Amino acid sequence: KVLAVDYSQIELRIMAHLSGDQALLDAFRDGKDIHAATAAEIMGVSIDQVSSEQRRRAKAVNFGLIYGMSAFGLAKQLGIPRGEAQAYMDKYFERYPGVMQYMEDTRSAAADKGYVETI
Repeated sequence: KVLAVDYSQIELRIMAHLSGDQALLDAFRDGKDIHAATAAEIMGVSIDQVSSEQRRRAKAVNFGLIYGMSAFGLAKQLGIPRGEAQAYMDKYFERYPGVMQYMEDTRSAAADKGYVETI
């Protein structure tokens, strides 16, 4: 027998832990669909009105931003104007300020030390 395991949204779970972002930690603790919750937040709709396309876009935002994607890269990936991508990013980091702080701290440490450490 072959066993396949897929840790649901593992990168985002690790980011929640490392960043200590309370909103992200709470969302996982409460069993929320992170991609749907992000879609609702950044696209200004209620979570029960999130379409599959909006969820797909939010998934790209969730994973893209934790890996350092720029507004230019996000715009290209989603096929949207750069300003719209930047607005998504701004709303994301308003919702998850701990993630933004963790990323800024990591960039600052890299600049100071000349390297970063992995987990």
